[in-house]
Amino acid sequence: MSIPEPQPSAAVILLDPRRGQGEPFGLYLLRRRAESKFMPNRFVFPGGRVEPGDGPDPWSPGALGRCALRELWEEAGVILAPELERPGAPPPAATACQAARRALQEQRASLEQALAGLGLTPHLEGLRAYARWITPLARPQRFDTMFYLAMMPAGQEAASDQQETSEGLWLGPRQALAENLEGRVELAPPQVRILGELAAFASLADLWRRRHDLAPVMPVLWASQGQRIILLPPDPDYPAQVPADPGHPGQPCPAHQATRLLHQKGRWLPFRA
Repeated sequence: MSIPEPQPSAAVILLDPRRGQGEPFGLYLLRRRAESKFMPNRFVFPGGRVEPGDGPDPWSPGALGRCALRELWEEAGVILAPELERPGAPPPAATACQAARRALQEQRASLEQALAGLGLTPHLEGLRAYARWITPLARPQRFDTMFYLAMMPAGQEAASDQQETSEGLWLGPRQALAENLEGRVELAPPQVRILGELAAFASLADLWRRRHDLAPVMPVLWASQGQRIILLPPDPDYPAQVPADPGHPGQPCPAHQATRLLHQKGRWLPFRA
């Protein structure tokens, strides 16, 4: 069977210093619906594949950025537009905003067209590229995803679209990881590693200023006899197709130190070799 090529996609790590609940910042997570073909029931960042309306070259920074902004609006209802960041700027009328969002979701309008109807333009400069992940070769659906950081704009509220996702919540990165360990917020594998990295930042300003490594991360998925392990660089076994000792998957560890993820009781848990 041939290996499917990864599709270009983008996701947004939406940050808010007011939502950290004791941590330097909070971030917005969405639960994918149970019937989703990709990552069902997992909590993920708003995102999805690049659509034709995002740009003629789906791999270009512009198309990926427009995809990120579009998916953020479609899935979480948050608009990043420079016009809305001006002091005293009135928000667009709710009825017109809902109609534009539906047109976007139904692919009757591009991001620029939907925003233009509201007198707005896309704020591509409001995105900071953070990480790039590629779905393992073993999966039937594969994506090459650019993860972006973005600040939650004032005067808006994030909410699940109740279509591709069923629930949305704000959590600090450490709290999200703790909820994953307890099985209350089941995170997708990239989110476990990324949240571990974000939890290590002492301030939102430091995270925003830092130049981040955009070298692609492509995990290796190993599965046998009911056990599943994801190997990540710099694991000593990566990129082998089978861990050196699959019977002893390693030791539990903080998520930012994880070199592999072990699937237990429906959760992806951080381990190191």
